Amino acid sequence: MMKNKNKLTRLTLSVALSTVLGTAMLSGCTQNNAQQAIQPAIEQSALVQAPAFVDVESLFSSRDKSAVTLSPDGKWIAFLKMHNGAQNLFVVAADTPDAAPVAVTTLTDSVDSFIWSAYENDIIFSKDHQGNENRQLYKLALNDQNPAISAMTRLTHNDKVDYKLLEQSKHDVNILAVAANHRDAARRDFFHLAMDTGHLELTQVNTLNLSDAQLSSTGMVVVGAGMNDDNSRSLYQFDGQSWQTVLTTESGELLDIISFNEDTNTAYIAASIEGRDKLELLRVNLTDKSIVTEHADPLGESDLHHVVFDEQGQILIASYYGGRLRNYTLTEKASKVLAQIESYFTEDIELKVEQVNKEGQWILTVSYADKPDEKYAYSPAQNTLTGLLNEAPEFDPELLGDRKSITYTASDGVEIQAYLTLPKHVQKNLPTIVLPHGGPWARDQWGYSSDYFVPVAHYFANRGYAVLQPNFRGSLGFGKRFVQLGEKNWGTGTMQQDLTDGVNYLVGQGITDKQRVGIMGASYGGYAALAGATFTPDVYKAVISYVGPSSLITLMESFPAHFRPYLGTWYVSVGDPEVAKDRADMESRSPINFVDQIKAPLMLVQGANDPRVTQNESDNIARALAAKNHPVEYILAKDEGHGFLKQNNKLASIVAMEQFFAKHLGGGNSNKVDPAISAHLDTLRVDTTKL
Repeated sequence: MMKNKNKLTRLTLSVALSTVLGTAMLSGCTQNNAQQAIQPAIEQSALVQAPAFVDVESLFSSRDKSAVTLSPDGKWIAFLKMHNGAQNLFVVAADTPDAAPVAVTTLTDSVDSFIWSAYENDIIFSKDHQGNENRQLYKLALNDQNPAISAMTRLTHNDKVDYKLLEQSKHDVNILAVAANHRDAARRDFFHLAMDTGHLELTQVNTLNLSDAQLSSTGMVVVGAGMNDDNSRSLYQFDGQSWQTVLTTESGELLDIISFNEDTNTAYIAASIEGRDKLELLRVNLTDKSIVTEHADPLGESDLHHVVFDEQGQILIASYYGGRLRNYTLTEKASKVLAQIESYFTEDIELKVEQVNKEGQWILTVSYADKPDEKYAYSPAQNTLTGLLNEAPEFDPELLGDRKSITYTASDGVEIQAYLTLPKHVQKNLPTIVLPHGGPWARDQWGYSSDYFVPVAHYFANRGYAVLQPNFRGSLGFGKRFVQLGEKNWGTGTMQQDLTDGVNYLVGQGITDKQRVGIMGASYGGYAALAGATFTPDVYKAVISYVGPSSLITLMESFPAHFRPYLGTWYVSVGDPEVAKDRADMESRSPINFVDQIKAPLMLVQGANDPRVTQNESDNIARALAAKNHPVEYILAKDEGHGFLKQNNKLASIVAMEQFFAKHLGGGNSNKVDPAISAHLDTLRVDTTKL
């Protein structure tokens, strides 16, 4: 049986914590990449305000759809949309896409992912409770005659366990392969879950702490990858009796499994092994352990980002992402099809082929800088491009900023790629917000829908700010050496200096008023914001930390038990708090120990149920600042975790950020806030004198 599943849409570090702290060459964009530095010739004049404020409700609209997916029989389209204050499942008949979609769930906690079952038109989805990340699995039996009365069944029932759906068995569609820390809080074992009875049967004990798994047709894990204590990674195959090691990387080398072909006993992996710096597409013969390079970035610039296979397992496209997405076709037919698709678009876009389905349709995502992604199905035989529920946004894209990829040179000569979003009427001496991404083993991208904070960047550009999003050292996508340059450089090292150098670059270009620079980030970005406040206090005049850790020690000591097997990268990059030398170094990089150095006013945004960066991280620094009578605002949502998902919390927090930066940096501030948002924001504010 053929099994070749392109499971990765974005190749990243195979670590459960990677988001702790979100041939012929045919380009995926229709215009040249914009990675050159901003030209210094910017006319000197006073700041010109954008014609109108874009309102927060339209930018984060409850109408926006995500995860648009066709059912296997092609009769239904399912997607996620805000409803009842959270992301819920909707369906619409594929032959009447203009009909009103029907909400098939009315949950108050957001659905975080779903798949169509291979059996009839069932949908399998997962959600947690108020952000606690203990995801439970559910089945929705779609009623074809009246979807509104579809039957929902909860399949898992232990609220202290995080259940991860791996795949539906091809041998028995009633069986789901699941990974869960059900038997041991510190280990994710493998189970078969029977959807009809809810019976959970242990299939394999995950003693190797595999974080990446490929299944056989019967739903057994047969190929896996796991992290070792020394930050190396191993690829394994199960021979029916025990696990056999296929290869082990050097410390710091990355490896992700892309697909497994059961017939040929081969696997495709993305790896930076055997002297490679960038992730390359490699084919591994699991029988004789030989390795062949199938594709590498022709520019030598970026890690492998995305791979597309056809139904027979042939590679069609390999994609790379530097400042912009680049697609390389590996067959003549794929080149012709991609060229036909690109001919439909005249705007500056990024075009990503998600899959080629059994019917030969190419399922596409088209990304723009200033409006949400669009989904399409392209039929090569008919040369027809069909939109999948695409709608114009509620806001006017002309009100948003100009977004482009830039590069600047750090003070030690390292090139840093970044995204700069500017007001349409670009002037000198703009108030500026530095917006570092989370992870830090992640990266920012160009597209509007690529990350929650891209619309936020546009929101502030509309208010007259320049917004800089640097892919600082430690970011993924630029090779293993670039990641390693971030090791032990948190807070007081080059990772933070890359942000300061970005500010200096914009000041030198005349874009930024150095007296009006703020910093804001979430997770690792929140830590970087706090580090900016404490370790470079003269750079920033306003600071927002969104679910950011204030202590590296308490951060690592509070990780849930099932994170612990995957902490090798943390020990190398941040330190091991049980090692005295490392602990002292971590203390020296923890903002909570240096609150006396903070000069800028501070805002903290926190979810009370966050299992990654616990509430104590924000409470502790808020308490310390309040004791010093230092200006601090604290926004706390009791029904959220690591980032706000509920619509009312999301809108209120953005309004609070807008008001905070307007007060301290002098950017625009809308005076037409919905009273309901303001009222809800008041319920989230914490009196820091009572902590």
